[in-house]
Amino acid sequence: MALRKREIELLADKIAVNLIRSGNVKLNKDISILKAVIKAVLEEDVQKEKEIDLKTKKLLEQFSNEIEKEGADSSKLFLMAKKKVAKQEGFLL
Repeated sequence: MALRKREIELLADKIAVNLIRSGNVKLNKDISILKAVIKAVLEEDVQKEKEIDLKTKKLLEQFSNEIEKEGADSSKLFLMAKKKVAKQEGFLL
């Protein structure tokens, strides 16, 4: 499930603060720069997941008649296919 814009912002804030508190990151500049970098990475990840969703839908559309005939659970089938497409794309869900 893709994150929404507000969720990305909140998550970026939390990650930045936790990295600084843990001592894993030491800032020479304002924390907003770190938050912006984290936010950009998360947004890129969300976009890639949307692309995978689209590829999965197109793949399943090719087999829609067979899926309907078999009475397969479309949501389970979508998740299984999405995992496979993500793996092929080198994307970790």
